[in-house]
Amino acid sequence: MVVKETYGGEKGGFIAGQVFKFSGFVSNEGSLRDSHPVDDHYAIVMYWKSFEDHEKSHADEVFSKTFAALTTMCSDTKEIGYDILWQGEAQTP
Repeated sequence: MVVKETYGGEKGGFIAGQVFKFSGFVSNEGSLRDSHPVDDHYAIVMYWKSFEDHEKSHADEVFSKTFAALTTMCSDTKEIGYDILWQGEAQTP
């Protein structure tokens, strides 16, 4: 909520975000290798207008304090960026 309220839209380029909790299963059909147990984890997916807007949020004191609290709950973190190559939805008959 801090990111949404502080950096949303024209305030800082934040578009939207989602938080996912690992549900406990790994698909053998959809995995490229044999599946093995996976530890409990969360994925935070955020959409920004630009990488620069994202980086500015990290440099801001409001975000730094909130992010520091989050990292105390984590044993490992990785923040990686992606470009959307495809997005779609099912057509209704």
